Amino acid sequence: MPRSLISLGANLGNVHETMLSASRLLRDEFNSEALIFSPLYMTPAVGGPSGQSDFLNAVVSIDSDRSCWQVWDAIKKIETELGRQRLHRWEARRIDIDLILHHGQRIWTPHLKIPHPRMCMRTFVLTPALSIVPDEIDPITQSTIRDLAANLYNPAPDPILVICNSDTLAHAIRNALGLDESTNNQKQHARSSRFAVLHCHSPNELGMIENHGAWSLKIVCVETPHPETIQWEDYSYPWAFAMGLTPKNPPTVLTGPRYLLPANDLPWALHEIHAAANALSCPVTRTDLSFP
Repeated sequence: MPRSLISLGANLGNVHETMLSASRLLRDEFNSEALIFSPLYMTPAVGGPSGQSDFLNAVVSIDSDRSCWQVWDAIKKIETELGRQRLHRWEARRIDIDLILHHGQRIWTPHLKIPHPRMCMRTFVLTPALSIVPDEIDPITQSTIRDLAANLYNPAPDPILVICNSDTLAHAIRNALGLDESTNNQKQHARSSRFAVLHCHSPNELGMIENHGAWSLKIVCVETPHPETIQWEDYSYPWAFAMGLTPKNPPTVLTGPRYLLPANDLPWALHEIHAAANALSCPVTRTDLSFP
């Protein structure tokens, strides 16, 4: 039977009661015997405005005969019922329910992307998942949850490589990250920082990136020439295909965790880059709280 993996997170109001309510609604929506809940974990807010309360996080495994889209529709309805309002990105939220994995599928659409694009970089997702489905495989990296979690907890992680589809974008991101344009040894230079930035003219060149060494995460930033008329997912599809993010399975040109990021809005892209770096090492603490 197909397995779905979903994540739960909340940091507004009585977060424990909200998580319990979410668990009751999930049990009502799906067969109770088909759900496995992780323990509840506490993590600081990552990427959002300062002053936010800590999050309670958990992961739930659901075995059902529903399609990916049917599962996604059901959990969005539960979010709405619990009072989730999506006003600003990275804001505090009463509840956040995301579909992380579904039966080894890869989906690339504007509305839904599976696996979740940021799954592999989030300790607050992988740690709860590790407690219930350590051998579940991420179809992008072909790594188990156990191996992905071990990569995040490496005491001396490799730096993050940011790959840009234009020289102008690469220059802007290097400047914003405080990187020196003069060095040609990006790997060596990255050792003194969290990032290195490279320019890649086309998806066909991504395979050469592997020759630059090991990276904890590869973030590919793609900007479109006319964002007001070109759908980003359509324009970036060749990059998504080359990265193994689409339903079709191309030859592997990148290994390990990777993330394809829209980059026309530079401040937003930089925010995502920093949030990804913080999520790689976000502390996660198991609580004494539990689901019934």
